[in-house]
Amino acid sequence: MFEIPVGLGGVLAFVLGASVGSFVNVVAYRLPREISIVRPRSFCPSCKRPIPRWANIPIVAYVALRGRCIMCGAAIPFRYFLAEAALACAALYLYLNFPLWNALARFVLCAALFAAALVDYDWRLIPNMITIPGMPIGFLAASLAITEVGWKSSLLGIALGAGLLFVTGELYRLVRRREGVGLGDVWLLGMIGGFLGWAGVLFTLFFGSVLGSVGGLTVALMKPRSKASMAEAAAGGEPEQADTSVLTTAVPFGPFLALAAGTFALFQPRLIDWYLGGR
Repeated sequence: MFEIPVGLGGVLAFVLGASVGSFVNVVAYRLPREISIVRPRSFCPSCKRPIPRWANIPIVAYVALRGRCIMCGAAIPFRYFLAEAALACAALYLYLNFPLWNALARFVLCAALFAAALVDYDWRLIPNMITIPGMPIGFLAASLAITEVGWKSSLLGIALGAGLLFVTGELYRLVRRREGVGLGDVWLLGMIGGFLGWAGVLFTLFFGSVLGSVGGLTVALMKPRSKASMAEAAAGGEPEQADTSVLTTAVPFGPFLALAAGTFALFQPRLIDWYLGGR
């Protein structure tokens, strides 16, 4: 049976990952705007003109053009390069550390997580078109390819992930009288559970909550205060509650869940030994 040399396979995995990263950028931009992800061909978000094919080569084009559109000179967001480079490195790492089909299944999850995180960061929503189909796809992947998970853990992960986050959100709503967890986050964690099982759900919730707390606190502390609040503070009064309460600072939870789940997908064997004592 013909086997691809490891070095060549690694190069192909890196190129594939970068190409998928470029497609993820397209999905994240077009899906919430209800633009077809197939047509028209790639265009500059600033001048709307089609991008030449050579200027659309993942990673290389961004570096060669110094992050600028070749037509109008507008800055290309750095996250375009980040998505391509991150998924290229993820694909290479998975190829070198997991069996082929196992690696491919994990990479599919990483790509879906990246797309969901970008959309949630921009629009404060997670597309159901990614997460709801992702649950049965994750179940099939865990059953057939991700042997460390299996179908039983996958089913439990879907139920635990979506169910636990839904209950948490309802409790928050009852106590705080406002929405704390959107359904997008619920389905996202259900998809994560489908691919990574109950252990992946627990790790994602724990690590994602830690990251979310740090991120939310950082955003709250860096949030500009209104002129009225600063004037009141200068006069010796209490600043406005809306400007100072870190508890009311809206921060999308999806990107933190995605980062935590992606970490588990890449490093599950090592994390299991640390997090669950090898069980």
